[in-house]
Amino acid sequence: MANGTDRRELISDAVLDIVDAEGIRALTHRAVDRHLELPAGSTSYYFRTKRELLVAAAAHLTEISRRDFQRSRLAPPSDAETPPITQIAADIGAALDDMLTGRARDLRVRCALMLEMMHDKEIQQSLATSIFSRELAADLVRGLGSSDPEGDGGNFVALCEGLVWESSVGARAATGPAPGTGASTAILTAAVATYLSGVVARAGGAVH
Repeated sequence: MANGTDRRELISDAVLDIVDAEGIRALTHRAVDRHLELPAGSTSYYFRTKRELLVAAAAHLTEISRRDFQRSRLAPPSDAETPPITQIAADIGAALDDMLTGRARDLRVRCALMLEMMHDKEIQQSLATSIFSRELAADLVRGLGSSDPEGDGGNFVALCEGLVWESSVGARAATGPAPGTGASTAILTAAVATYLSGVVARAGGAVH
């Protein structure tokens, strides 16, 4: 039997499944119990209110993102030299495309919850920072010579947000190219390269 920590994670993940399949209005403690085939009342033992379920789901999204980043090639050793823009853009473009395929559910649910929970600033802020890290983005552009790493990093996060929104629930989700294809990765890579090249150019460096 799962311990308390594992049970909370299972419940948090079940929240994402239910919202993705049926919408936020279908989310109830009883629905989670049914989804996980738990005895009635199990979910409410760990999370007393629906809001607590949503807070846990937002935290779960953040934790998944942290694990993904640690497993990815986007986390080089601290003493590594900054690779060329073309390599950085290719790695980030591939990572974004992997996210669109491997975490499509998470991206859809996050979009839905952010719109639904706009009145709840705590949950909204948690969701807003659950996928991309402004701190890591600032570190990236700082390494490229940015004189305003917080501003440029924030703009880079906004770019990535727009790219995944467009490909998961926006026009590109309907018209293609489909995530998981070379064409999708190429489009994402080109957008990242254009932005990062601009950061380097403003810093007076050579784009390579």
